[in-house]
Amino acid sequence: MMNNVELVKSLYDAFKRGDLETIFAASDPNIKWISNADPALIPWGGERNGVEAAKGFFKELGDHVEFESFMPQEFFSGSDSVTVLGHTTARMKPSGGLVEHEWAHIFKIENGKVVEFRDFTDTHAVVQAYFGGDIHSVTVAASEQTARLHH
Repeated sequence: MMNNVELVKSLYDAFKRGDLETIFAASDPNIKWISNADPALIPWGGERNGVEAAKGFFKELGDHVEFESFMPQEFFSGSDSVTVLGHTTARMKPSGGLVEHEWAHIFKIENGKVVEFRDFTDTHAVVQAYFGGDIHSVTVAASEQTARLHH
């Protein structure tokens, strides 16, 4: 049986080759999948519960992001968790905007399965690239929960 760091490294390898089924198979059916991005601004942001909902995260990511590089760089092991620091360069499909940023992922693991995934990313940089403009010009209409870019 592989240790937690080896498991997480295998999941990144699976992601890089487009093998999402390996990620889902290593996930608890009730996994909590959390991204710190606001889902009113970034479609893959927010919290999802369960493997089917986690699949939605990857669908939104694939629909909106084209990765130029995705590099997990440092792995820190806890008793039931792995924290990963990494770097990404990606193009946002809606705007063509380029984002280059650092991120942190936290995996909670029980009995060889990922029970929780947390994504902490530079939301300022991602939103700015996603909308193709200055983040300070983006507002969210409370009644509509949709993002708008003011010129």
